[in-house]
Amino acid sequence: MTQIKRAFVQGLSLATLTAMLGVAGQAESDSKPDALAAARFLEQASWGPTAATVAHVREVGFQSYMEEQFQAAPSPITVPPPDSNGKIPFRPVQDQFFFNAINGEDQLRQRVMFALNQIWVVSGLKITDPRAMVNYLQLLQKDAFANYYDVMHDITLSPAMGHYLDMVNNDRPNPKIGKGANENYAREIMQLFTIGLSELNPDGTLRTDSAGNPIPTYTQDTIEGFSRAFTGWTYAPAEGAPSHVHNPPNWTAPMVAWDSNHDIYAKTLLNGATLPANQTAEEDLQGALNDIFNHPNVGPFVCRQLIQHLVTSSPTPAYVGRVANVFSGDMLTRRGDLKAVIKAILLDPEARMGDLDSARPWARDAAEPRGEGHLREPVLLINALLRALGATVAPSNGLAPSGAALGQNIYFPPTVFNYFAPGYEIADTTINAPEFQILSTSTAMLRADFVNSLIYGKIAGVSVDLSPFIQAATDQDKTVNSAELLYLFDAALIGGRMPGGMRGVVERAMDAATTARGKAQAAIYLIATSWQYQVQR
Repeated sequence: MTQIKRAFVQGLSLATLTAMLGVAGQAESDSKPDALAAARFLEQASWGPTAATVAHVREVGFQSYMEEQFQAAPSPITVPPPDSNGKIPFRPVQDQFFFNAINGEDQLRQRVMFALNQIWVVSGLKITDPRAMVNYLQLLQKDAFANYYDVMHDITLSPAMGHYLDMVNNDRPNPKIGKGANENYAREIMQLFTIGLSELNPDGTLRTDSAGNPIPTYTQDTIEGFSRAFTGWTYAPAEGAPSHVHNPPNWTAPMVAWDSNHDIYAKTLLNGATLPANQTAEEDLQGALNDIFNHPNVGPFVCRQLIQHLVTSSPTPAYVGRVANVFSGDMLTRRGDLKAVIKAILLDPEARMGDLDSARPWARDAAEPRGEGHLREPVLLINALLRALGATVAPSNGLAPSGAALGQNIYFPPTVFNYFAPGYEIADTTINAPEFQILSTSTAMLRADFVNSLIYGKIAGVSVDLSPFIQAATDQDKTVNSAELLYLFDAALIGGRMPGGMRGVVERAMDAATTARGKAQAAIYLIATSWQYQVQR
């Protein structure tokens, strides 16, 4: 490997390059993880490892990396300028997502923000004004490392969510005409965003009654109580304009209360709690959100989904329980502290078990059943591959259509249930694997087509320069060493985890290529389309 050790990949130093090449495992007992442990951690805490970030995590350790990320400046999320027709286009907001994912320094914030966005769903199918989506994303960005109550409060009053789930201009009931308060947001904030349909144990498993049936968390009366608690809110008035009972859409500021349109009667909430009569809209809102936030389901329900998005689709109850316990708070942290929760998720033994040689999948009995890791959802597949290859992505790019073709049109989930349901299980198994819900024969082929287009074709606004890898594997006689080239791609894409049988297949394909670039393309294509890459473990 002497040629590789003298090489510079992507303009990086020898230390940075060689950080990608180690494959011996260790726990982070000395805060100096090996290359594979660092790469695994970054697969969970960023949009994907790069040579530079692997080297940095190896130097500072997991804890310090997270502290740095908590302080990193957020990537800008801005409203696009109007087009020639004076209309603000939506596509640049999608392009900005991929540009930030590849280039932004705030990798952990972006991953957590996107995970929250898949729990608190709004969709461009109904939120057609890009200003509304940008405002919504800015709130998630601001609250990604805050408290879960802040997420609940800020998103509840966001004009995008108000419009999407009909809380904006939700009028107090009018019995004379048989009109009740709109129940949409009241139902979804409980069912999807906070507590779920059934009561849970602290480890996320279902609580059951004496007959073994799940215990509902709420009733129709509860929904009606919350729907009335959420009445009396409208869009903020335009700057300098007076407020009215129903203000016209304003996508850039939180909704405001119009108390004369708020239901003033007592309301029944969760577990028999009540809101007293004659409260303001703001008082009822605070009371309703506090009632939900303090429900024992919130920790396990939310933490399980965050674990799914960051680490593994099918976490054990013990894993969920440990993180939910952190969510509950203690003498040092408040209930709902997302920084503490994120640390607990990423440093949990179940997240880090693959960092040890003895626990890595290829070191175990292949017959041992495990459901660890998760299928890379389309945007994670796209971003991780581009980052691993050191791709250059322009502010205007063609990646949104690629994601849409694979089943994940960014910011356009098909329903409030997201692109895939968190409880989805692979057929005939009990393995929870949400991302497989959008994997079909068609999208599986399109995943391979995306890799083919990236490596052999062209995607607008994206360029991949393979020459640094090729140069790093070129001998003094200017002959490309296929084994060294494959070693580089093995390290860059799957952390040096390539099984021997797979290595032989890829080497034969590389040997059949007649050019150095052809060898590199063959290696990348076969690795990136393999299950070893498509499934993040």
